[in-house]
Amino acid sequence: TWNQTFTFQLRKHQDELHLHVYDDDVVGRDSIGSKTINLKKHVFGKGVYDAWVKLPAHLGLGSHGEVHVIIQHSVNKIIS
Repeated sequence: TWNQTFTFQLRKHQDELHLHVYDDDVVGRDSIGSKTINLKKHVFGKGVYDAWVKLPAHLGLGSHGEVHVIIQHSVNKIIS
């Protein structure tokens, strides 16, 4: 269990989140899997995205697991 929270500041036209998940080995870094989430389709203007995302292995060789992802998008306007 990682229980990590990340905050990203998106620029215009950044509408994909690329997840690359690795294990917590002391030696080496083994990939668990990766996935891309289309923010335009699933997040922007839709409230909170809350889903278990399957992490396909490289070359489509089955899944190594899944990760629970919660994404909340908010618009911060900069006033100058």
